[in-house]
Amino acid sequence: MKKFISEKSLFKKLVFFFNNVNVFLIFTCFILFYFYDPFLSSISFLTFLFPVFYLFNIIFLVYWIIKIDFRLVLSLLVLVILQYNSFSIFNFNENDENFNYKFHIMSFNARLFNHYNWIKNKNVPSEIKGFFNIQSPDIVAIQEYHRDYKEVVDGFKYNYVYFSDSNSGKSIHSNKEIVGKGVVNFSNSSSNAIYIDVVNGLDTLRVYNAHFESYKIDIPSLKANANSLDSFLRKTKYAYGFQEKQLVDLVNHMDKSPHKIILAVDLNNTPHSYVYRKLNEKYNDLFIIKGSGFGSTYAFNFLPLRIDYLFSSKDIISKKFKTHNVKFSDHKPISGYF
Repeated sequence: MKKFISEKSLFKKLVFFFNNVNVFLIFTCFILFYFYDPFLSSISFLTFLFPVFYLFNIIFLVYWIIKIDFRLVLSLLVLVILQYNSFSIFNFNENDENFNYKFHIMSFNARLFNHYNWIKNKNVPSEIKGFFNIQSPDIVAIQEYHRDYKEVVDGFKYNYVYFSDSNSGKSIHSNKEIVGKGVVNFSNSSSNAIYIDVVNGLDTLRVYNAHFESYKIDIPSLKANANSLDSFLRKTKYAYGFQEKQLVDLVNHMDKSPHKIILAVDLNNTPHSYVYRKLNEKYNDLFIIKGSGFGSTYAFNFLPLRIDYLFSSKDIISKKFKTHNVKFSDHKPISGYF
């Protein structure tokens, strides 16, 4: 009997040890969310795993509650702190489906319209075109646009396409007249953001389209060896630094805009990252206001990753937000309705 009690006690100690490790990882994410420092660059990928840590925290809490053990306080305290800071992974907003919108903007990373046949479906470009026709956005901002597929967006009256290289780039397509346009060059890379000005009613609205640096990590190809780990950490450090500089360039430009703004962006980072927090401080994340569920926009197995966003000036209020559950790319299109 004593041996059984001793083993039971040892098991609880082991569970509590992993509970503490999980709490440490959660608060590491917390630090990465609030502070930028090159010293932290190699571990910045941890924010992508925050939903996993969050789930484990709930599992630990349930375990201690079932065991009626005071050690539940640790996980409960973590949960309260995260909720207080809106550091969650699920949104409970409800959209008014009967809302008659007057302005619809969509953002979509088209992944070059499946030019390299990542999805085994040769009809992807025509299906995207049909999707645009059905959804009828007033403006669609496309990241990873490919010059060979102009027919996909030929239903729009006005177009602004900017190529970062010979074949691919960013584009904004509009059924409202474009009265101004331009490029925001990022100082640390050949990448950029673009914008257009359109007249909407009595207002002129500026719409930005941006695509931040990717981590360029092929998870399935990772191996349990030193070379693979070194490559992983170098890519993480590289992307972390580039994204912060791109953020500074973009926000500086948006702050000087003479018009209210909407930003469509593939941030290549989660809502638990530093770059997201800095944008969300100045602008409304339309998903937070009117989105629901996990809001996952990127296909990554069972881990819900929201890396595509629509932000707006604080005095622009969205009445509806939608993540479109379609498979035309490794990203899902997102829409804001006003």
